[in-house]
Amino acid sequence: MGTRSFKLICNNLRYGPAPKGMEEIEQRLTVAESGRVWFSARNYRQYVEGKGFCRRKQLNIGPWKAQFLLWLVESMDIMEDVTDCGYWKLTIAESGYILKILSGSLIGNEAGISYGNKPVSVTKIMRRYIPVYGLFGFDGDLSPDYEGKKEIYLFAEKWIKYFSADNMKAQDFDYLFGEECIKLGFQMDGGAEFLRLYPGCFNVYNNKLQSVINEINDVDLLGSAAFSYWRGLTHWSGPYELNNEIRGWFILVLKRIKELTKKK
Repeated sequence: MGTRSFKLICNNLRYGPAPKGMEEIEQRLTVAESGRVWFSARNYRQYVEGKGFCRRKQLNIGPWKAQFLLWLVESMDIMEDVTDCGYWKLTIAESGYILKILSGSLIGNEAGISYGNKPVSVTKIMRRYIPVYGLFGFDGDLSPDYEGKKEIYLFAEKWIKYFSADNMKAQDFDYLFGEECIKLGFQMDGGAEFLRLYPGCFNVYNNKLQSVINEINDVDLLGSAAFSYWRGLTHWSGPYELNNEIRGWFILVLKRIKELTKKK
């Protein structure tokens, strides 16, 4: 089996006066399924001259995140072009052979198909997974990176209150919790990655999770764990009860998520 990857080229040129020479105009991002990531950017002067970079970075986000990103971009469809807003070009390849080429405008409507055949913003996940400041993604928006974490913070805050309440409604957990996890772009992998890294931490009747929770700094790993546990309770385990131990497990995970996404 070959090595899959995608390459995203974004150009933020628009109609009107020419940008200033130091203004960042073009970004190139390559992600391989192994988890390796290559990023480079050019300002307007470098773009016109066709040489040089104002930023370059190589990193590794791991196969778990890289393969989910590939899954999302492979499920994207061709979007309608809109003028005067910049453009992007996406190339998906395997072992050097091009499988698919897509292009569109930097308007932020690009979605991939996630769990349950539900759409999720690819740019949102890309910015969370890849620690590069000011990543254009598919919309070219350079708003502060915190904006992508705010909705996760509010999600955690909401469900902490739910699990802490005496009069919680089971039907809210049965449906809404999973739907919100999908919307946020958390992975559904049955908890495989979480268990690989933290064995035994799905057992609500021991203290293993409590002993390591402050070491876990990956919001998406914690979100995936909560999403997978929800799936196990509501679809795999038959009739269940949200007893104190299960509620305590969710509260512990959600409090850590809230702490990690709090605005600094």
